[in-house]
Amino acid sequence: MATKVAIEVQIKNIKQIKVLENQLKKLRKEQRELARTNKDAKKLSGEEAKAYTRKHKAVTQASKALREHKKALLGVNKNTKAATKSTNGMAKQFVKGAAAIGIVVGAFRAINRVVSGVISTFTEFEFQMAKTAAITGATESDFKKLGDTAQELGRTTFFTAQQVAELQTNYAKLGFSTDEILKAQASTLQLATVTASDLGRAAIVTGAAVRGFGLDASETGRVVDVMTEAFNSSALDMEKWQTSMTKVAPIAAGMNITIEDTAAIMGVLTDAGIEASIAGTSMRNIFLQMKDPTSKLGQYLGFTVNSSLDLKLALEKLSEASAETRDGLVNIRQVAAMQVMVQGAEMVQLLSDKLYAAKGAAEKAASIIGDTLHGAFLRLTSAAQGLSIELVDKLGGGLQDLVD
Repeated sequence: MATKVAIEVQIKNIKQIKVLENQLKKLRKEQRELARTNKDAKKLSGEEAKAYTRKHKAVTQASKALREHKKALLGVNKNTKAATKSTNGMAKQFVKGAAAIGIVVGAFRAINRVVSGVISTFTEFEFQMAKTAAITGATESDFKKLGDTAQELGRTTFFTAQQVAELQTNYAKLGFSTDEILKAQASTLQLATVTASDLGRAAIVTGAAVRGFGLDASETGRVVDVMTEAFNSSALDMEKWQTSMTKVAPIAAGMNITIEDTAAIMGVLTDAGIEASIAGTSMRNIFLQMKDPTSKLGQYLGFTVNSSLDLKLALEKLSEASAETRDGLVNIRQVAAMQVMVQGAEMVQLLSDKLYAAKGAAEKAASIIGDTLHGAFLRLTSAAQGLSIELVDKLGGGLQDLVD
């Protein structure tokens, strides 16, 4: 507002100065004319002398007024400049102050995010571990083992401690004891790495296969290697494996057909374009008929299938029969699967041989995938979260008591 008033005064003074300059110019012109008309002032008449004197006074007054207005204008300019300088200074100080406040607020927000993130990471991990303990009924000693390994794997692998805790929870739901979980979790992490799947789901699928084939938890590594090789050598993937295996695994296990041979047949059926659910159901029904001596298939074979070797002999005998004969031995819904199993017996055997030799496949594949920049960043993230858990854990119960 002050600046606006100063500008208005300045404009008004400029206009007045212009008027005075014009008046002064006119008066001086008239004075010169009088001087030319009467070169000798002493000879002037009384009226002419008075006129000349009046003009002289008028010029003097006009000159004085002009000087005063110019001086006033100069003062206004100085004040305006001072006001402008002061205003600019205030603006600069305001900007600096605002910037400083912004930096402080930003710093507090950043600190708040870090602290909140650290506490959130710990609380989520602690809550997940509590669920694991509740399901397993683990003793204090067992619970500490699970928590320690979860944190260790969280610091050294792609996966966070909380994700490892979810793995432990899912194994616990499948009835795995603390010792069985500890034996199974490392290889399950490798499978999740190779398949880029959720760690909790990898635990469910792997655990179901271990339980489905009646294997010990110590053989989880074998199961994971078979799955890895099967996924790399056929159209099988985690979803198709889970869909098919849930239907056929218990039956195959009851007939002493290994996971390797079962997976080999499943892989060949999937390669032939048979949908996973149909493949699993067809395998289950064909296996059941091979086991039943009263079924058409059992009667044609002349023996019951009770092992992987028996299965191989059965497929060889069926390969000698005509397509029409084989079609009549099973339900119409199993005809396609039967034809693929028999005609693709050689491919089944080749894949089976690969799966029997799959030991270390998951570890090798996981190592290759992990030796990348993306893998390094994932490990860095997991390590950072591991540090958060460790920091809050060192506070003991004090933080919980404070919250309570």
